[in-house]
Order: sequence, then C-alpha cells, then structure tokens
Amino acid sequence: MAPIVVREVWQDNLEQEFSKIARALPYHCFAAFDTEFPGKVFPANSRNHYSHLSPAENYLHMKRNVDATKIIQLGLALSNAKGDSCYVWEFNFKGFDKETDLHDLESIQLLERQGIDLNKNQEKGIESKEFVRLIVNSGLLWNSNITWVTFHGAYDFGYLIKMLIGRKLPYDLMAFMRLVLYFFGYRVFDIKHIIKSCQGLYGGLERVANTLGVDRVAGKSHQAGSDSLLTLQTIMKLNNVYFMGKFLMHFGLTLYTLEVDDVIPIPQSKVADLRPGPAKSSQNGMQSSDSFQHLYVGHLHIRVLDGYASSSLK
Repeated sequence: MAPIVVREVWQDNLEQEFSKIARALPYHCFAAFDTEFPGKVFPANSRNHYSHLSPAENYLHMKRNVDATKIIQLGLALSNAKGDSCYVWEFNFKGFDKETDLHDLESIQLLERQGIDLNKNQEKGIESKEFVRLIVNSGLLWNSNITWVTFHGAYDFGYLIKMLIGRKLPYDLMAFMRLVLYFFGYRVFDIKHIIKSCQGLYGGLERVANTLGVDRVAGKSHQAGSDSLLTLQTIMKLNNVYFMGKFLMHFGLTLYTLEVDDVIPIPQSKVADLRPGPAKSSQNGMQSSDSFQHLYVGHLHIRVLDGYASSSLK
C-alpha cells in the first residue's frame, strides 16, 4: 500500500476535499473520526471521575464541556473492508480564540506542541456552517453502508452532533443517542467499549495500538487526522485478532461511558428528510424555496433550511 498522506483541509479547499470524499465513499465502507478541542474546562475530580458516574451523569458532564467550548480539528479516515486502501482528512476549524474562549491551558499547550497552529486556524480555518452544509450533501450521513469507529468517542460525537444541529446538545442521554442513531445508524463502534471484552487490552489509543502491533504511520498523536487513521487501523487489527474478522453487532451504537440499552429510532412521522432533494411542498401543494424541514427528538425541535440545521426548544 502506498504511503498514506493526511490531507489538510482549510476553508479554501473545503469543497474540493468533500468532492474527493464523495468519490471515495462507494469503495470505502469504514469511517473513523477523531476531534481535537480546547480540553475539559469543567474537569472531573476524584469524586466525579467518569468511572464512578452513571451514563446519564457522564453525558451531562460531557454536554457541559462540549456546549462551553469550540472544536479545533476533526480527523476523518476512510478505508475499504480489507484495510488496504485508506484516505485521511484533517479539517481545521476557525472560531476558537485562546485569548477569549474557554479552554484548559495544558490541553492547548499540548496541541500547540504537536504542531497545531491556532493562529492559522483563525485566519484560514473552516466555518462550521460550511462544513455542515457539505457533510450533509457528502453521502457520509444516513449511509447504512458505513461502519463508524471512534476511540472513547463521546466527545467526538458530541462536537459533531453540536455542529450538525447548530445548537447546544440535548438535555438527556437518550435524546443524544437518538441523534447519533439518526445521523450515523446502528453501525457505530467505540474501541474503548469493545476492549472491555478483550483480555489484555486496556488504556488509551496509543497503548491499545501498540499492544496489537499497530504503528502510527502518518502524523503525530493529538493531531485529529493522525489519530483517526490510528483508530481505523486499530479496529481492523482488533477485529481480526479477537473476532476472526467478524464485527459483533452487540457492540454497535454503544459509546464508552454512555452505555444505554435499546436506543429507539426517531419515529418517521417526526422526521423530515434532511438529505438533499427537491423542495418540500407546503400544505396548499405549492413548493416553497424556503421550506423548513423539522426533526423532533424528545423536547428538542430542530429546524432545517437548505441543508443546515438550526434549532429551538419546544
């Protein structure tokens, strides 16, 4: 396999790179992603460490941090089923300003040591609205052929869902998981959750990858593109070593620390198709160029116009 290159994505090449993603999707059914963000501004302490909290409590803790902070990077790695064809993108977002925005100082210093240029992000980074407009039209979402992979992915899905709905995360865990199911389907796997059933595997992504003999082949740790690729290659090796190449669906749609049973799909009567398509007809049968589409998840009312989600509470 040829050396893998992490494709840097900024505002000026965003559409071009999403076109490449759309062309790659029919032949690449595994997608791993990772996010970099300004750290946890409301950190856990010895009394509320995630290992001692219920899934609902862990969700509220994650929501509080995600709602208060801004995404810096998102890495996306695509692979075919054999793992011998991979593409990696690293999306760099604007919006975070370390002079004014909430952040954890040690986390920001670590990201800068690993090569993330926050000034460049501010100057050339991606507008979140543009990212959402293009991912909605890319074929990545609502695609039952894609298997999604994360490592300890609660925060990764938190930041991505926050962008997709254009507002703070819903107030309860089940509403959040219904959004994960709605956008990404049942084939969502969190390696950190899976390894609880794998003797000899524990710790963070780097440790698990090293134990399995998976090397980091591009970039550095705490760079979203590199971490998404390592996540993808780790799930491939994990699957072959522990599960004879067959994914066990009972691990699906379960995020580490946010474990819930029986996530109920959003009823079709409550869902308007967010995917691109012709304008919806109004009640009098006339098509409207500014027709809104609506999605209800618990008490959350999401209103979508022209492929971008805004929302309000009802």
